[in-house]
Amino acid sequence: MKTPKFWQDLPKKQKKETVNTVLLIAIVIGGTFGAMGLTKVILRTDYPIVVVTSGSMLPGIEIGDVLIVKGMDPKDILVGDHDVQNGSIILYDTHGIWGEDAIDQPVVHRVVGREYNSTEDKYYFTTQGDNNYHIDRAPVPEENVLGVVIYQIPKIGQVKIFLDKLGLTWVLIVILSVLLVISIIHDIQNPEEESEEDESNSRKGKKKKDHDAEKFNSTDSIDSTDSSGTDPPKTEDYDMGA
Repeated sequence: MKTPKFWQDLPKKQKKETVNTVLLIAIVIGGTFGAMGLTKVILRTDYPIVVVTSGSMLPGIEIGDVLIVKGMDPKDILVGDHDVQNGSIILYDTHGIWGEDAIDQPVVHRVVGREYNSTEDKYYFTTQGDNNYHIDRAPVPEENVLGVVIYQIPKIGQVKIFLDKLGLTWVLIVILSVLLVISIIHDIQNPEEESEEDESNSRKGKKKKDHDAEKFNSTDSIDSTDSSGTDPPKTEDYDMGA
């Protein structure tokens, strides 16, 4: 594969700066995905951070709230009361239990009942939204439980919901990525613009220094005599020794 001409013509320093910039971008992107992967490991769930998109848990959990979710042993999930609104709130997958009505997004509802099936050696959870009059259509087997809500951050997911509704989330990411790449390519192909700007700033700085020096010399000539035109009075030195 032939190396592009603009890359061959670049000074060694410019090539090094370009490589460093690309590496930095790769580190940032990799760090983002790496941080999410680390969060999944720490919280023991594939869905450590979710944005609420429905009002089924109002008034306690609102649309746009961000929830932090942690994987938990089924026996440690607490049964609560719909009216008192206590107990565990779980995130669960509806596939395999809602039939044809299963949805792609996980559901966040409160646990209002729990039953252990000794034959299958697993727990089933009865769930209900705080804003719903009826319990969910089917018990949730423990393998469908994705985690338990441990923390809630109000409203900050509104931006994502807005972009998702407009279908602009990935479009925005692509646009920002393209602009970043264009900016990098422009800087690579036009290093002289930066050099001219640096040279211009250098000239301005030199002019300012020359101007300040001229002003200082002029001030010295004024301060050397007093307003009457005679020499200033001499000062006497005093010996301050012991």
